[in-house]
Amino acid sequence: MALIEDILGYFGNASPVLVSGGGLAFTALLIHLLSKPAERVGLIDRPGGRKTHEGLVPLTGGLAIYGGFVFASSCGTGIVSPILLLGMGLVLVVGLIDDLYGLSARFRLVAEICAALIMVVWGGKMIHDLGDIVGTGSLRLGLFAIPFTVLCTVGFINAFNMSDGIDGLASGCAITAMSWFIVATWLAGQPINPKEWVLLAAILGFAAYNVRHPLRKKASAFLGDSGSMLLGFALSWVAIQMVEGGPNRILSPIAVAWVLALPVIDTVRLMLQRGLRGGNPFVADREHLHHILLRKNLTPGQTSWLLVGINGVLGAIGVMSHHLGVPDSWLTVGFIGIFAMHYRLTTYGCRLDQADSAIQPSTVSESLNALSVRHCLPKTAELPMEVSPTSGDIGGSRDGRLRRH
Repeated sequence: MALIEDILGYFGNASPVLVSGGGLAFTALLIHLLSKPAERVGLIDRPGGRKTHEGLVPLTGGLAIYGGFVFASSCGTGIVSPILLLGMGLVLVVGLIDDLYGLSARFRLVAEICAALIMVVWGGKMIHDLGDIVGTGSLRLGLFAIPFTVLCTVGFINAFNMSDGIDGLASGCAITAMSWFIVATWLAGQPINPKEWVLLAAILGFAAYNVRHPLRKKASAFLGDSGSMLLGFALSWVAIQMVEGGPNRILSPIAVAWVLALPVIDTVRLMLQRGLRGGNPFVADREHLHHILLRKNLTPGQTSWLLVGINGVLGAIGVMSHHLGVPDSWLTVGFIGIFAMHYRLTTYGCRLDQADSAIQPSTVSESLNALSVRHCLPKTAELPMEVSPTSGDIGGSRDGRLRRH
């Protein structure tokens, strides 16, 4: 015990970087140690349905990140936050049960609301205003601050969970978001919260086994619902910290929205499209941005790196614009423009995919109809000339003469 106390005492006086390094290493160690137990209890992801990965992959990312975060928090001073650990622990446990046995969406929603209320009521984390997003002054939320904060937290937890569709995408987006939050704190001249360093380190420890790179052709561990819900909650906590403090806050709410943009924009777009088609906005499908890119013959690794890069660029726009004094109203207009462009491009991409996935044509006429659908042209039945499938002559008969209706 004396040795352990000496070690913890040493780390208690160590720099956040050293403590974070310990958290990173411990997270990576847990990925290895939890692999076999996860297989024995069934905490694994199997390919099939909408899942296209190969082989059985342990869903241990959430446990490893939480373990690494707790380990580093216990080693350093000023890091432990019981309320944060409680909220993270709640969504982690619920996510683990969902990974193992499956839970109804309603039960998960109740658990997420409880975690958000823990953060708001006991943790004191709350969004009090929206900033000057319309150019008329700061929009105070007043009595709506608590429900709005809960709504944003639950919404982002689910948006982040939905973004976890290919190797490295969710963890990569979490890394870019945390990195920009740390940069924003530094640019604001405020001390960086040790929890931010530790959380980033824990995510990096997991990402080493989840992101595809030249030394790793496929992920050897997944976040699972437990991990994606955990990170969604933790990022929400840090994001709200960024907007606290009124005039002296680190980032405005709209700047934070830019940092977290990709999962939010893609999820809102998808739910809106499902609703406009008359479907259930909460029913899973394969119309996320990463699914569309995969159907355009990008590899999972290319898709993940591309989208993480886009998320990083969007975060840079938000943080640097706020630092340079760009008005919130301008950032709001830009954010709406990004959403509109994303909506238009993904809608067009989905239409092309639907045309490409149509039944293979058996005649020349059906071939032209398929092409007309893809390029928004009139179908051959609407053209003045007839296609003769028996001769193969477009607009002609067996003797080569044109025939008109």
